[in-house]
Amino acid sequence: MVTPLTSLQPEARFMIQRAVFPVQVAGIRSVLVVLAVLLLLRPAPAHAGQDAEGRTSPFEALRWNGDVPEVQVRGDWYRPLVIHDVGVEDILAFLERTQPSRVRKRFGEDLPETVRNMGRVIPARVDLTLVRLADGERVELAAVACTKANRRAIWSSNQDAPDEDRAIASRIPRARAIADLLEFRRRLDDQFAYRHLKDLSLDAELQRVADSFGATVEVGELSDALHLVLMRSGDGHAMVRSPVGSGESGHLPFLLAEVGGGVVAFLPDRSGFLDGARPFVLALDDMPIEEFIDAGRPWVVDGSEQLVRHRVLRGLRELESVRKRLGLPPDASVKCTLGERPDDPDPIEMELPMDRRRPTYGTWPRRDSGILDSNLGYLRIPEMSDRMVPHIRSSMADFRGTAGLVVDVRGNGGGTRSPLLTLAGYLVGPDESPWVANVARYRASDRFPADHLEARFMARADDPDWSDAEREAIARFAVEFDPEWDRSEGFSDWHYMVLGPTGAPGEYFYDRPVVVLSDAGCFSATDIFLGGLRGRPRVTLLGEPSGGGSARSQGFRLANSGIEVRCASMASFRPDGRLYDGRGVEVDVVIRPEPDHFLEGGRDVVLDGAVEILRSE
Repeated sequence: MVTPLTSLQPEARFMIQRAVFPVQVAGIRSVLVVLAVLLLLRPAPAHAGQDAEGRTSPFEALRWNGDVPEVQVRGDWYRPLVIHDVGVEDILAFLERTQPSRVRKRFGEDLPETVRNMGRVIPARVDLTLVRLADGERVELAAVACTKANRRAIWSSNQDAPDEDRAIASRIPRARAIADLLEFRRRLDDQFAYRHLKDLSLDAELQRVADSFGATVEVGELSDALHLVLMRSGDGHAMVRSPVGSGESGHLPFLLAEVGGGVVAFLPDRSGFLDGARPFVLALDDMPIEEFIDAGRPWVVDGSEQLVRHRVLRGLRELESVRKRLGLPPDASVKCTLGERPDDPDPIEMELPMDRRRPTYGTWPRRDSGILDSNLGYLRIPEMSDRMVPHIRSSMADFRGTAGLVVDVRGNGGGTRSPLLTLAGYLVGPDESPWVANVARYRASDRFPADHLEARFMARADDPDWSDAEREAIARFAVEFDPEWDRSEGFSDWHYMVLGPTGAPGEYFYDRPVVVLSDAGCFSATDIFLGGLRGRPRVTLLGEPSGGGSARSQGFRLANSGIEVRCASMASFRPDGRLYDGRGVEVDVVIRPEPDHFLEGGRDVVLDGAVEILRSE
C-alpha cells in the first residue's frame, strides 16, 4: 500500500557536528611571527585606497550551478572568471585544499579574507571579469564596490540554504525527499502566481513522483522530476536546478538557429557554416531535427511556440545530456545530416567529435548604434540594464535630425525596465497623454512586501506618487481593461506601469517613424519593452514575435536536496489584457532571417526591411 503524500511528515533535521582542532599553545609565538612576516610582505592593492574589509563582497547575490558560482552584479547574473587579477578557479582550488567542507561559505561570505589567505589582496573597489549568463558575453566591470550589505544578503540567503555537505550529496533518504516534495508544494501554493494557470493537478503529479521513490532518491532524478512538473505551469521564468552536476560533458561543437523554413548549423566563432554549401541541419545522429525539437518540449516551459523552439535548439548544445534523457547511447562524436535546403533530397553526412566545452551564442547581432545610410538612426539595445540609459540618451541626441529610427532589441533576454522608460520619453508628443504599458498582480504572500513591484516601476492606482496625468491615464485604462485570466483571491490589487515624458535633461519629442526589431530571443523585460511600444503612434514592430515571459521571479531552495526553484510571483499582462507568458508580443511585419544572418558579415534582411519601411515613409 502506498502512503499518501499528504500524510507524511518531514523528519527532524539532524545536527552537523563540527570538528574543533586543538592548537598547541607552545606554537602560538612562532605562528604570530610568521603572520607578521606575511603581513609585511603582502602586495599593495592595485587600486589606490582602502583594502576590502573581511566581511564584504562585490556580489549582490550568489548561487551555485553544481560547483560553479553564479553571481549578481549591478542587477545582472554572471559566471565570475577573475576578481581583481585573482582567478576564481584559483580561489576555489585554494579553498578545496584548505577548507574542502566550507568552499561555498568561504567564497560567498569571506571572500576578501580568503584572498588574503592566498597571499593576495583585493581593494575596496574591484575590477571583475565575468561571463553574462543571459547571452554568454564576456564582460569587464570596473570599480565594483565590496560592501557589507552585499555580504549580509549572501549570508542571509545561506541561512535558508541546506547544509553544504547535504546539498552536494547525490542521494538522500526517501523521507527527506518526501519532505522536499511537501515544501515544494507549500512554497508554490504560497508564492507562485501561475499555480492555477494551466490544467495541472499539482497534488497528483507530486504523488506520482513520490510513488517512484525507493529507499533513497537520486537528487538529480528528483530535480528532473520537479523540473518536468514546473515546466507544465506556463511560467517562462520557471526553473529547477540541481546542486549535483549531471556529469555529462559532451557538447555540440557548433551552434543552431532557426530561419524561415529550417534550422542552420554554424561555427561558434560565426566564421561559417559546418558545410559552406549546405547550411541546414536535417538530422543529428540520424534523428530528424524536428523529432529532437518535439522530444525536447517537455523539458522547456509550456510557453509560446517560438519560445519553445528557441530554448530546445539552444538546449541541444548539451547533446550528451539530451541523449541520456531520451535513452540514447552515449557517443564521443555526433553525426550531422546537412543539406542545401530543409527538404534537400541529396544531403551529406558529417561526423564531428563532441566538445567538452559548451559553445556560447554571445550577443547577436553585433552592431554598434549609429547613423545609417539615408539619414536613419540605428539604436542597438543588446541588454536591458541601467547602463544602457546613458547610451540611449547620447544616441538619441545624435539622432535628433534623422529621418527615422531603427531600435534593435533582437536577442535581448531582459533585465531592468529603465531602458523602456528612457526611450518612451522621446516617443510621446506634446499633445499625447501618458499610457499604461503593463498591468500586474502579485501573490499576497507574507514573503512579499507592499512595494514588491516597485523595482518593476509599478504601483497601485491610488499611489500618491502618480502625477495627475498618470492617474487619469490609469483611470481611463482601467475602465476598458479585460484580462484573459484573473484570480483576485490570494493576489494583490492591480499595479500599473505608466510611460510618458521623464523630464530628463536633453529629452525631446522624436516625431519621425520608428521601427523596432524583435525575435524569439526577446524575453522578460524586453517583452515589456515591446508590449509597451506596440500600437503606439509612429511605431512599427518588425521581425519575429518575442518569447513571452514576465514574472518578478522569486527563488527558494529545498532544504534536504539543495534543489533551487524559481517561479513567477506576479501575473503580468499586456495592455490588451493578454498574458505575456505563453504568447509573447506579435510584430506588425513578419520578416525572418536568412541563414547567413548568423555569420559575421552576413546579410541582415530584417534590418534591410526596416530601412525600406522607413525610406518609404
